[in-house]
Amino acid sequence: MHSKSPRREFLKQSAGITAGMGLWPLASLAGTPGTAPQEPSAPKKAAGKKKIAFLANIYRNSAHADVIGTKLFAGIPTDTGMVEPEVEIVSVWIDQIGADDTGVRIAKMNNAPIYPTIAEALTLGGDKLAVDGVIYIGEHGQYPNNRFGMKMYPRMNYLEQIFRVFDASNRSVPVFSDKHLSYSWLDSKWIYDRAKELNVPMMAGSSLPYCWRDPLLVHPIGSKIKEAVAIGYASLDAYGFHVLEILQCMVERRKGGETGVASVQGIAGAEVWKAMDSGKISKTLVEAACNKIKGKAGGNMRDLVKDPRALVIRYNDGTKGAIVMLDEYVNEGWAYAANVNGKTEATEFVLDHSMSYSHFSYLTLNIQRFMVTGKPQGPVERTLLTSGMIDMGIRSVLDHHKEIKTPFMNVRYNVEGIEPILPPNPRPTGQSTGPWPPEGYEFIIPERFKKK
Repeated sequence: MHSKSPRREFLKQSAGITAGMGLWPLASLAGTPGTAPQEPSAPKKAAGKKKIAFLANIYRNSAHADVIGTKLFAGIPTDTGMVEPEVEIVSVWIDQIGADDTGVRIAKMNNAPIYPTIAEALTLGGDKLAVDGVIYIGEHGQYPNNRFGMKMYPRMNYLEQIFRVFDASNRSVPVFSDKHLSYSWLDSKWIYDRAKELNVPMMAGSSLPYCWRDPLLVHPIGSKIKEAVAIGYASLDAYGFHVLEILQCMVERRKGGETGVASVQGIAGAEVWKAMDSGKISKTLVEAACNKIKGKAGGNMRDLVKDPRALVIRYNDGTKGAIVMLDEYVNEGWAYAANVNGKTEATEFVLDHSMSYSHFSYLTLNIQRFMVTGKPQGPVERTLLTSGMIDMGIRSVLDHHKEIKTPFMNVRYNVEGIEPILPPNPRPTGQSTGPWPPEGYEFIIPERFKKK
C-alpha cells in the first residue's frame, strides 16, 4: 500500500478552491494512463462525520453495494462535480464473499473493519450500539426463490438482527434498506411495525425516484391526479418494483396525500392489450409515456413485445394506477405519464449507463442526508406499499389474473416537508458520466467496460 493518497493530496491542494462547495473537480479522478493500479492509503478520518455500519448481501463491482458503498468511500460523482462524502463507513459486514468480491479489498483500503456478524458491525465488537447510522444493501446474492418465483432475499432476517441491537441498546439510529422491504407483504409490514415500535428513523426503496427526469416533472403537492401509468421492462419481481416506485413517488403527491391501495391485479400476455383497449389501463397515458423514451424501438409495440406484463392498481380514493412492462419496445427505458388537472403530463426517468452508475449517486446523496439529519428523504411508507403491490401483483398473475382486494394495505401518508435531492439537469452530464472509478480503484471496472 502506498503512503501517499491521491485523494488526500487532491483535497489538500484544492481546499481553497472548493471550500464550501462540496465539489471535487474531474482532475481528482483521472488516473495516469499506462501505470499499474495503485491503492490509495486510507483517507484521513474527519472529525464530526457520522459513523456508519455498512451491511450487504454481497459486494462486487456493479452490485448495489458497490454503486452505493464505493461512492461513500471514494466520492460521489454528480452533474456538478465530485461530492465528498459527509459520512464515514466505520464497519462492514458482507453475507456472501465470493471470488468476485471487491468489498473486502475496498474496506481494507479505507480502514473499515469487516465484522463476522451484523451485531458486531453495529457495536464495533462491543456490547452496545456504537454507530450513528446503518445502511443495509439487501440486493443481489445467491438466495432461493419462493413458490411464486420471487427471490427470497433475507431482508427481514437481517433487519431483525439490526433491530435486536437497537432494542438491547435502548437506542435507535437511522436505517436505510435498499429496494423492497421484503419479498413478502407480511414480512414488509413486520419490518415497518417493528421500526415504528423502536422509533427507528427508516428510509428504503429504489434509486428511480432520485434519478434524472426528461423533462423535469415534479407534481406540486395537492395536484388532482385522476390516473397514472409507469413504464419499464424485465421481470416484475426484480424491475417491476422499480417501476412501482416511479409510479408511487409521483402519485403520492396528489390531493389528499396517499390513502392506501384497495386492490391489485396482475395481468400478462394478450390480456395487457385487452386492458388497454377496454380502458382498464389508459392507452393514451401508455403511449404518452413511451413517446418520452428517447431510445425506444420504432414500430408497433404490440408487434414487438413478446410478453407484456402489467399491474393495475386501485387506490382507496379512486385514483387509478398501472405499471406496464414492455421489454422489446422501450429498450431498457423508463417513463411515467398521468392525467393531472385534466391534462396529460409525461416524462422519461433517465438512468446513467456509464461506469459511474450515477443515478445511484443521487440515491446516495439522499441516503447520506438522511444519515446526517435523521429525517428520511423519502417516506418508508412508499416502499411498504410498493413491496406489497409487487407481492400481490405476482400472486395475481399466477392466479389467473384474479384481482386481489387489499384492505390490509390501508396505508396513509403524505410527503409534505420532504424535499429529496434531485439532479439539476434532465439527463446525466459532467462528472456523472465519468471518468470513474477514482485512481486506485481500477480493479472494480467490470469486464464489459474494459478496453479491448
